[in-house]
Amino acid sequence: MPVRLPRFLPRSLFRSLPSADLHRPAASRLAAGQMALRHLRAHSSIIAVEGALQLDFRDHSLAWLGNDAPLTSLTLHEGERFVTPQRGVLSIRATHAHAVAFIVLPACADRSARGLIRQAAYRLACVVRTRWRRTA
Repeated sequence: MPVRLPRFLPRSLFRSLPSADLHRPAASRLAAGQMALRHLRAHSSIIAVEGALQLDFRDHSLAWLGNDAPLTSLTLHEGERFVTPQRGVLSIRATHAHAVAFIVLPACADRSARGLIRQAAYRLACVVRTRWRRTA
């Protein structure tokens, strides 16, 4: 479902920006036996759309320990959501011999009206700054 923009901002403004993702992100798929690594910011979400996912990650504050840092593993079943407590690398695997699908929502995907206005103001400032640089 697309996110509604405030009425006072034209849609053409958002189409010109490369980072304007105003729709739900597409689901990523993994075949049986595949693994994906994602570097995520804190408070990013992973949603299991199809099948069960095995998530493995290490505490980022213990990164100086390397492989000696304890590995945290958890299983997400279909329809469940996991919010990352901190930034770091997360490995995602299929738990069974079936293909899985998941969605990764970045931490900045604030869908409230206040978040949309904040994003719109930031993007508008970026466009104005870019145009000023081009004219100068």
